[in-house]
This record gives sequence, C-alpha cells and structure tokens, in this order.
Amino acid sequence: MRIVNRRAGNRGPVIMLLALAAIAALSLPVHAQSGKDATPFGPIGEVDVDQLMKFARTRGFDLQPEMQRIYKKDEDALARLFGLSLGFKRFDKNARTYGQIMYTCWLRFGEAYGIELYLKVLDRQPDDVQQRVRDFLYYPLLRMPKDKRRENQEEIRKMYPRLFPADFQFGHNDPIF
Repeated sequence: MRIVNRRAGNRGPVIMLLALAAIAALSLPVHAQSGKDATPFGPIGEVDVDQLMKFARTRGFDLQPEMQRIYKKDEDALARLFGLSLGFKRFDKNARTYGQIMYTCWLRFGEAYGIELYLKVLDRQPDDVQQRVRDFLYYPLLRMPKDKRRENQEEIRKMYPRLFPADFQFGHNDPIF
C-alpha cells in the first residue's frame, strides 16, 4: 500500500488506506464500536491522512514507507510507529487519525502474523510508549454505549491479557487521555 500526497494527483493509495481503516472497523463486532461512527476514532478523511503525514514527517517518521515495512513484518518499523505516539500533545484530529491507523494496524498485523509478534515489539518499548499505545488501542472501548462498556472491557482484557494486563489503567500518566 502506498500513500501519496493528494496534491501530487494520485489519490488512490490514500483512499485505499482510508478504505482499509473503514473496512477493519466495520468488521469488528458490534460491541466494539459506537452506533454513530463507522470508525472507532470518528470519521477520517483524505485531508486528515495528509495532515498526519506532514505531522509525522516533522518527527522523522515517513508514514507511507513505514506502513509498507510494517505490513511486511518489519519489527523496527512497527516500533517506530509506536514511538510516534509520544509526538501527540493533544487528542486532536492528528491523534485521532493516528489512533485509527494504530487500531487498523493492530487488526491487520494480528490477522497476518498473530498478535504475539505485535506484543513482542510493544513489550520492548519504554513504559510511556507502551502506555500510549495501549491507550490508543483501548480508547474505542470508551466510545461504546455505557451499558455495554464494562462487560466489553472485561472481555477484551480476558482476550488480550498481555495487551491489557490486570494493572493497566487507561490514561494513567498520559496527558492526552
């Protein structure tokens, strides 16, 4: 998958990234998303992806080739994607777009290679990066109806105890959440 700046005239790869994100979100069980949004982090458009690409470049992360590397099982590229999470100081549109990409990556990478490799790379990260990545992946649970939230939070912790260990607290020492 290639992401190309829309001003360059080739919108297909950007649209493909957005389509993959939407498809992944729609393929989740109904309890893992709100009834109002097609994606856990809200609507994400081509302009949002362009803005995130610019944001990431200023932090030394080129989203297009890095995502290609990640989906080819490059552990270092996945670690760099995790590290980019600390670049966000507010939960703004860039952070939401990043969150959607992280969430889609979790689903797609896990499906292709299994979650163990993803978790192995996450386990090697500094504590603040681990917290931030876990917060981004946990956030969609907070967007579901309150009456289903607790049940689903317990279920996801049982399904992925290494991703969300018993001592995990959403937003702990994390200023954007």
